Amino acid sequence: MSKQVQGDRGHLINFPLFEATRRLCKGGRISFKGIFGILFYYLQILISLPFTFLQFILFSKKIRKTVISKDPVFILGHYRSGTTYLQKLLVSDKQFGFLSNYDALFANSNLLFGRKMQSVFQFLINTFKIKNPFFNDSIVLLTEPTEEDDYLMNKVSAYSAYWGLVFPKRWREWLNGSPQFMNQSYRKGWEREYLDTLKFTTFKNKGKQLVLKSPPNTERISLLLQMFPHAKFIYIYRNPFHMYYSIRNMWKRAILGYYSVQKISDEELDEIVFDHFIYLTGQYEKEKNLIPEGNLLELSYEELKADSFLCIKNIYSGLNLPGFEEAAENLLLQIEKEKDYKNFQYHFCDATFRTIEEKWGKYIRERNYNAK
Repeated sequence: MSKQVQGDRGHLINFPLFEATRRLCKGGRISFKGIFGILFYYLQILISLPFTFLQFILFSKKIRKTVISKDPVFILGHYRSGTTYLQKLLVSDKQFGFLSNYDALFANSNLLFGRKMQSVFQFLINTFKIKNPFFNDSIVLLTEPTEEDDYLMNKVSAYSAYWGLVFPKRWREWLNGSPQFMNQSYRKGWEREYLDTLKFTTFKNKGKQLVLKSPPNTERISLLLQMFPHAKFIYIYRNPFHMYYSIRNMWKRAILGYYSVQKISDEELDEIVFDHFIYLTGQYEKEKNLIPEGNLLELSYEELKADSFLCIKNIYSGLNLPGFEEAAENLLLQIEKEKDYKNFQYHFCDATFRTIEEKWGKYIRERNYNAK
């Protein structure tokens, strides 16, 4: 059973308008295009305030009383390492709960309007072909899983790492977690808010065991274990030569195209891609030994793609998760569905491969990868 963390009310003020303004003042110079992004963000906050208040009045007591009786399964791994694909396969098992795109996009009103409104929005998304730039411009599906840090960003929370994506010039302080977690007040505030997020997700999923995926959690193992000492962890990794292109493409197409309010040079982008990978992977290596024996399973993206069914079966067995036989049919359907997804295509370059080898050689050799 999870260890329930009591929130310290001495945490940072987390009123949405205050937090957005605080980040804007500290984030540095914004681009011309970013001005419109900021205005839209403020408009979104103002529109959502009445719904935020109403949802809080109606549901906060029920959520606060929710008990997380089944320790979560946390998927860890760097961005573009296959965490999303792995989570979608696992949550095809109906015994598991998760945070959905609808929950995150309508973080302040999702409990007010329910499934009917979700269906209306999905109809509009399908009609206007609203696409997700993070996944090869595929149509957004509100029923699919998303990340806790996305949910917190849409709540304009002080405790999301993704402020470092909105303000990439501050990525070392905001995308990297350790500078903030050194502040005891921030750390306690994050614990409280993250636990509230998981209580909300458990409440929404009627007490199911949660399968969660947020890449920033890759460096938060010690914090997660304080809350859930018996949690299960899956770490997925990928060929760094291929992952570099995928991460860079994510930044170019999605983050800098839609998310960020600042311009950065190609040199600054490469610095983020290379150095954040080293940071996040290094933090995982430092903390993974804290996980009790039998509660951590590691696998590669290449293994998962080659035989998804067998990999998921091994996860159930390795982490002692029940119900694989009952879940097998839905898993096979999900695997078949995922075959429709078309990966981005990249033009590989020998000079770039040499740079990747120079920067990430340690990790390439540890996992026996090559450039092919």
